[in-house]
Amino acid sequence: MKQILKRLEIIKSSISIEDDETVHLQVSRLYELDIDDEVKNILSLIQDTDFEKVIPLIDAYVKQFTSLIVYEDEQIQGLKLELKILEKQFLLLSCRVEEYHNAINDFNAKYHITLGTLIEEVLILREEYYEFMYKNNDQYEYEYFEAKKDFENFHSEFKDHHYETPIELSKKEKKELKRLYKKASRLCHPDIIEEGKRDKAEELFKTLNAAYQQKDLNKVSEILEQLLTGESFSITSDAIFDKKILKRKIGTTRGKIKSIRIELESIKQNETFILVNKIDDLDDYFEDKRHELQEEKENILEQMRKYSHTA
Repeated sequence: MKQILKRLEIIKSSISIEDDETVHLQVSRLYELDIDDEVKNILSLIQDTDFEKVIPLIDAYVKQFTSLIVYEDEQIQGLKLELKILEKQFLLLSCRVEEYHNAINDFNAKYHITLGTLIEEVLILREEYYEFMYKNNDQYEYEYFEAKKDFENFHSEFKDHHYETPIELSKKEKKELKRLYKKASRLCHPDIIEEGKRDKAEELFKTLNAAYQQKDLNKVSEILEQLLTGESFSITSDAIFDKKILKRKIGTTRGKIKSIRIELESIKQNETFILVNKIDDLDDYFEDKRHELQEEKENILEQMRKYSHTA
């Protein structure tokens, strides 16, 4: 009975702040418990979004059993609230990490797909040119070996990676993808899920991240719907009522937040990330780069023709 009353109270609070994800999650959890017809009626009204009747019915139902329930002391309530706030901070930072990584990966994919072949052609010509110059003049030794290393490094990277053309979404679709991903990650992120179902949550979270990286709006939406209507996972801050465990979880979550903030700062120092945030229009940027590379290629060819005639 205690679990039922607490979940009804959570639903009531969530309705007041329009937190529909928590409402749906708690409804799913209540259906797993041994509930009576009154509670079933309340859940039915929630599913019909008849919230005007829900809150008074919850108040009336809880009042019947108030004398039978021993509520947690204020310390436990404070610890649970602290953990919940930390979980939300962690999730926000986690979503930001994924967003930043996706921006870098998308840029790298488009860079190699758009310019990769032309870059290889330029690097090959540059190596051949300095090789020729080195054979005729020792002072070009450094330039030759640098050009050789540049080609080998890029060729290895270009050959060993299969880059798929990033899916282009409209601004509206990008915003919707991000919104759905954040909602879904709050319901299955393994770092905040109760231990008993963490493995299942981790498996689903990996699928969610893959869909997010691929910009698969339909798949992300499907996973969110599954979390809201199918199997659900209890959040650690909702499932624990032991002071020692709550304090330990708070310490662990603070540590995770510290680590993820360090990761975010590291990403912000990434040269590609800095470049991506400076570019106003990616299409213009790649077109300008293509012209620069084509011009360099033609200049090298011209120099090679010039020196071949004089050699």
